[in-house]
Amino acid sequence: MNVKDLIRSGANVSVTVGLEDLREIFKEVAGTLKPVRQEPLPEEFLSRKEVLAILKIDSSTLWNWERTGYIKSYPFGGRKRYKQADVESIRTGKKGVNNGK
Repeated sequence: MNVKDLIRSGANVSVTVGLEDLREIFKEVAGTLKPVRQEPLPEEFLSRKEVLAILKIDSSTLWNWERTGYIKSYPFGGRKRYKQADVESIRTGKKGVNNGK
């Protein structure tokens, strides 16, 4: 009886397997696995207060940036939220006036 037959039988047994046999089993199993489709990570959003604190700006500046399209806000439950990635790109200087909106 080989390992596959033991697995299929559902028997509760202990098996001693040599290292080379174990490698072969792993190779065989790895060949039958389907690739896992990775879901994109959910975007994280920040509140208005968090954005003001991180960027060290006044609320009028944030309002002006929204109005001009420099940063975009998203409504959540009647409140505005901002993508953390957008805030981080502004904070690090990767998003400038000439670098696009």
